[in-house]
Parts: sequence; C-alpha cells; structure tokens
Amino acid sequence: MRIVCHDGPEVTRLVLTGDLDMATTEDLDEHVADVLDGTRPRLLVVDVAGLSFCDSSGIHALLSAQESAQRRGVSFVVSNPVGILRRALRVTGLWEVLTTPSTVP
Repeated sequence: MRIVCHDGPEVTRLVLTGDLDMATTEDLDEHVADVLDGTRPRLLVVDVAGLSFCDSSGIHALLSAQESAQRRGVSFVVSNPVGILRRALRVTGLWEVLTTPSTVP
C-alpha cells in the first residue's frame, strides 16, 4: 500500500493505493497518527479509490483511524470507496459510519 498525504489549511487527505490488509494496516495507523499528532487538521479524509484490495483487517484499520481522529477532536471520513470495498461497507452496515463525515464537539 502506498499513502500520499495532501495537506491543506484545514483538511488533510490520505490517498491510499494498492492493498489494505494485515500486512499494511500498520502503515495506515502510523500515517494517521503522524497527521493527527502533527498537522492536526479539522478534517481527515482517507481516499480509498486507489485500493485494489481491502480485507477485514483493512476495514478495522479504517474504523480505528476514525476513532483516533475523534479522540483528538478531528472530523473523519472515508471517501470514494469503490468495488468490493463499497459492497463490504454496505453489507457490514459501515457505509454510513465511515462515509459520512464524523462531527466532533
């Protein structure tokens, strides 16, 4: 998996490409922590359009990223899920949870 960070004044977008699975979730965790501890945006967007594969550990990593963001007072959203990831999010009931921007007090 490759992660590219695009920073703006209020929004940081992590663009994921390749596979998000047990072998790569730690990379996502580290990037999310770096963004949240470093730039502290108001909104963290994880763009998953470039993923070619995502298993259950990848979905769990996205949920963990959302939780980490919310603990730090940062809104979070997964954008552009396509293919099997889109279907998996719908089937598991996580579509609304991850693709609707979370709000923080």
